[in-house]
Amino acid sequence: MSEGGGTVSEPIAIEAKRITKTYLSIQDEIHAVNPITFQIRHGEFVSLVGSSGCGKSTILSLVAGLIPPTSGTLRIFGEKVLAPSNRLGYMLQQDCLLDWRTVEDNITLGLEFRRQKSERTKSRARALLQELGLGHTLKLLPSQLSGGMRQRVALVRTLAVQPDILLLDEPFSAVDYQNKIYLEELLMNVLSKRKMTVLLVTHDLEEALALSDTILVMGGQPGTIRHTLKVPKELQSAAPLESRSKSSFRPLLNDLWKEMER
Repeated sequence: MSEGGGTVSEPIAIEAKRITKTYLSIQDEIHAVNPITFQIRHGEFVSLVGSSGCGKSTILSLVAGLIPPTSGTLRIFGEKVLAPSNRLGYMLQQDCLLDWRTVEDNITLGLEFRRQKSERTKSRARALLQELGLGHTLKLLPSQLSGGMRQRVALVRTLAVQPDILLLDEPFSAVDYQNKIYLEELLMNVLSKRKMTVLLVTHDLEEALALSDTILVMGGQPGTIRHTLKVPKELQSAAPLESRSKSSFRPLLNDLWKEMER
């Protein structure tokens, strides 16, 4: 983040300047997001947390170019966001796998959409699947996989297009706690080998604290950024499970809860 976070020499990956969003209907208008300004430098992992309805997923959709801001400007690596960018990968809570396609055909779906499917890119996707421990599932259908395995396949599909920015909307909330930790560990292992900017939306404050460099606490309706927490280096450098056992973790988690309740 521009306020004390990230490596100063890194380019700004995401820049929001006083963005707002108002949804219009025949009967009413709903103000989802008040003017919000932030910067995220390339390589940072930033989480958006806050109560339901405060605009977290709206921010993610704005950054993704799925909806336009009502006012203000959004830029991805200096380019104004006018439509979805090929520099982005977006992973949702639902795995959205196509049940009639094999795992191999699911992980190359994004490559097909972007007309990037080739023997080289398919081989890269298969290697990533192997890295996440699912090399043996290539010819299986999604119905033959557990929930955690399906989420790993969805992650491979998202990463196969080699995005510079990874947008995550509650990606691990549908799995049990043990699988959540496992998926967190896999994600951070992948990120340690590939430089990406990550913007995560989550209700899980532990998850945000265990994964992030910076946490933005949103609140209100319409939503705004109420607080910015820079996660200490000792937690940033630890694996997700290990970070939860650090002495500084619980006090910071309590501070986050207090900010959420304001």
